[in-house]
This record gives sequence, C-alpha cells and structure tokens, in this order.
Amino acid sequence: MNEEEIKEYIKSVFNKNSIELSDNEIEDLFLYMKTLKEWNKKINLTAIKDDKEIVIKHFLDSIIIKKEIIGENIIDIGSGAGFPRITFKDNQS
Repeated sequence: MNEEEIKEYIKSVFNKNSIELSDNEIEDLFLYMKTLKEWNKKINLTAIKDDKEIVIKHFLDSIIIKKEIIGENIIDIGSGAGFPRITFKDNQS
C-alpha cells in the first residue's frame, strides 16, 4: 500500500467504528506506523508488521477503549511500543 492508501485505510477503519479522525490525527498515525516499522527492523518492537494489521490490532484497539473510559486519570503500565497508550484529545466523545 502506498502512503495515500494507508491514510485512507486508517480513516475508513476508524469511521466504521464511529471514530472520526482529523487529517492531522491520520497523519500522526501514519507517521507512527512508519516509525514503528523502521524501528521494528532494528529492535523487534512488535510481531505485527502488516499495515492493515497495525491499523486494526494496534491503533484501533488502542484508541477504541477511550470511548469507555470515564474520568481523566488512567494508568498504563508497560505499554511496550506505545500501545495502548496512544490517544487523542477528547474529540471522539
């Protein structure tokens, strides 16, 4: 998949799950994926290497839980490559 296809895929996966992302958030996720894949070659951060699987199994799984969190303070211990720590400002409520 090329860059635009990946970004469109990110957008469509989140839209199907009733999460609207801004263009900046989509760009941030794309850059996160690109960086993750580059570093994964050096230090094996995750076994998931396929673009579509990264979007679903890392990004969506990490962000979708935000819809269920009540309150502002949570703790994430041992998020490894940054999952499930990633989140965005409260524009998905």
